[in-house]
Amino acid sequence: MSVQSGTIASLERFTSRIPVPVLQERIARVRAALAEQGIDAVVAFGAPRMLGSRTKTSGYVQYLAGFAAKPTSSSVVLSAAGDAAVLTFGPHETRECTQRSGWFGSVLQTGEQRLHPAAAARFLADAGIRPGSRIGIVGAEELNHATHVALEQEFAGFETVAADAVLDRLRLTRAPEEVEMIRISAKISDAMVAAAFAESIRPGASGPTVMAEIEHTGRLLGADSANCWLSIGEAPPTTYFEFMELPDVVTDRDRVQMGTTTAYEGYFGQCLRMGVRGTPSAELAKYGEILMEIQDGALAVMRPGEPLHRVIDVIEDLYAKYAPFTRETDPFRFQSCHGLGLSYVEPGMARDLNPLRDKSLDPSGVLIEPGMVIEVHPNFTVPGLGCVVAGDMALVNDDGAEWITESPRGIWEL
Repeated sequence: MSVQSGTIASLERFTSRIPVPVLQERIARVRAALAEQGIDAVVAFGAPRMLGSRTKTSGYVQYLAGFAAKPTSSSVVLSAAGDAAVLTFGPHETRECTQRSGWFGSVLQTGEQRLHPAAAARFLADAGIRPGSRIGIVGAEELNHATHVALEQEFAGFETVAADAVLDRLRLTRAPEEVEMIRISAKISDAMVAAAFAESIRPGASGPTVMAEIEHTGRLLGADSANCWLSIGEAPPTTYFEFMELPDVVTDRDRVQMGTTTAYEGYFGQCLRMGVRGTPSAELAKYGEILMEIQDGALAVMRPGEPLHRVIDVIEDLYAKYAPFTRETDPFRFQSCHGLGLSYVEPGMARDLNPLRDKSLDPSGVLIEPGMVIEVHPNFTVPGLGCVVAGDMALVNDDGAEWITESPRGIWEL
């Protein structure tokens, strides 16, 4: 694929949010699920959204409130009976949540996260939730020590249970508005790829300028966060994330490959591409076709009602056919697919898309349904070529699935 064929997408700067009726219907489903579990209230803790792919807990807050703060932690308190509050850090986060989320409950400015357990306990007491009630806790695994201690102290008189799995399952059913945000995230990720390849052929371009152009393009088009890994060289062996790891100049002998990651209104997108200066070798071209064959094999089994684990099983079978190394002996191989949504790795899909999962649990696993989005990025090491990659977002619809990243697939000629 010639670099001239890929241009930066023309995107307006969107400001979107989940409509209030959609959010209200979502909260009703959450309350019904809590009631089924005998849970009287839930407290969901979320890390700062700006952590991007390094956190999954901000997605819980965004799911419940329609908004999660970027620079600070936030929490949601929700009773099964009808009371709800978002706990924010300071005036800026409070303003943003009030104006941007469409939230229909209270917004309480409480300060840093270690104060949230006390504020949550007070709110629930005012709502009539008494000691001895069953409280679901979500996002505890990312709490700092001080907040853990405060949580144990404030809810010592309650029965607390982990409730992450309740929300994980509900998040897999998506409203059309959510799918649209994921499509926008895909378009931004596509544009970042095009910007990277355009910069890589500019005289004097370097690894850091390519990376900066990728991130600049994503933010300019409205992404909450826009980042990447980038590898440049004749046979890139791994993925790099820092300026200091990248070459000072892009030469005519180099291959440029990347994974662009975006979040738009909290919804993640990703695209992986390889480009070469000049014409790819016959061997690289062959593996470019193999990567697409693996992707298309995974896409073919994404049908509503099918077990989700079939996706990773197809990928692993094709790896066994084509990859020069096994998973255990490959010098560098990362995950080959994952669910995308309000987390970079959608937690409700993680077990079923893990090639090392306990397969005895497959009969009770997740079934594919419309609105699910799966990033399929096969990757493995080839002697003499380094790590080869491709990555696209697949959206499940009523009768199958489609690629929603529109960046030209295959190896780009730069």
